[in-house]
Amino acid sequence: MMKSLRPLLALVVLAGCSTAQAPTWAPERADAWSHGLVIDASSSASTLYSYRWRPSDRGPLPEIRTATADCDPVEPGLGSYGGRPAEAAASLAPLLACARTSIGDDPDALRRTSLYLRGTAGLRLLPDDQRGEILDAARELLDGAGFGTTSARVISGDEEGIYGWLAVNYLLGHLEHGGPFPTVGALDLGGASTQITFIPLDFPRVHGVPVTLAGNTYHLYTHSYLGLGQDEARLAVDSPACFLANYPIPGGGTGTGDFDGCRAAIASTHARECDDAPCSLFGVYQPPVYGDFLAFSVYAYTARFFGIQGRLTPALLAAAGAEFCGQDWNELLAADPSVASNPYLPNYCFSAAYVVTLLTDGFGFSADTDRVHAQLQVQGERTNWSLGALLYELAGDSD
Repeated sequence: MMKSLRPLLALVVLAGCSTAQAPTWAPERADAWSHGLVIDASSSASTLYSYRWRPSDRGPLPEIRTATADCDPVEPGLGSYGGRPAEAAASLAPLLACARTSIGDDPDALRRTSLYLRGTAGLRLLPDDQRGEILDAARELLDGAGFGTTSARVISGDEEGIYGWLAVNYLLGHLEHGGPFPTVGALDLGGASTQITFIPLDFPRVHGVPVTLAGNTYHLYTHSYLGLGQDEARLAVDSPACFLANYPIPGGGTGTGDFDGCRAAIASTHARECDDAPCSLFGVYQPPVYGDFLAFSVYAYTARFFGIQGRLTPALLAAAGAEFCGQDWNELLAADPSVASNPYLPNYCFSAAYVVTLLTDGFGFSADTDRVHAQLQVQGERTNWSLGALLYELAGDSD
């Protein structure tokens, strides 16, 4: 593992995790593109992200571009295959076949291709032995795929947060000068976990991580909350207030569409004593948020659903969420029967309440803050941690 991330591995002990090796090859020509593939083995699906990269003549950071692979995600996520490692590995075969098709059979191109499988919260939730079996089976499959470099491991939640921060700031061009400012914080919200990462004014007493990239060190605060992703949190809250009025809740009961009641239920579920102020969720120490933040994944999808572009102001989202939650499900069906075929629609009442609660009660943003920007893309590139993971493999300091 790269030197500056080594402290993170002590935070999350994961059986079966291998040490990723940096590519042992380099392009023969400065203008030659190499392929970097990252499989995001999330809680809900395994998704292949394909990139092209080459050394840059403008500085020490490589030039990375998204490559078109058109590979559909495969469901469910690897974490759903506990006790069935062979099936878990087999589920990845369509992604490898798609990658091979997009790259072609040129031996030189394949030799200059690296593939990194990185598991997140879905695999972190599995028992150690089941997680290790799945990783072993996945490595065997990857090793036979014909690429120059492959590795498979589970990343800690803090690594996931750091990779998201690297991706955002790389795309914005904030890492080219090597200084701590201006950089932006990163907010990531997935299905099983959520992360906050930023550079505070003072180095944090807890959860501080120095990350070195291309010789420049950034002193970050990062924390990941396992079990507080949108899907896991919704299961934990389980309040009728978080569903549209008269919506038939799976498992029994009907929704009441009470946005404020939903927020209160979320806050009560996550409230803990704060022993080391200032605190965030579950009484976890967090220094005051500083600077602007870019929020992606579920944050951006939720903002887009409610027609919020650019700045994600909690008060604005709360008003839109309350209006949506208060709608009567039966009236919606009568007006447009097709809404019944949208499995995600009823969840946006909870999503709005959860995002508002995370930002304000959790991370300490004011209700009228203008410092949070919700974006699915930056400079035309999709925003996710997989880009940061590849960037760190290429430019992070190693032993």
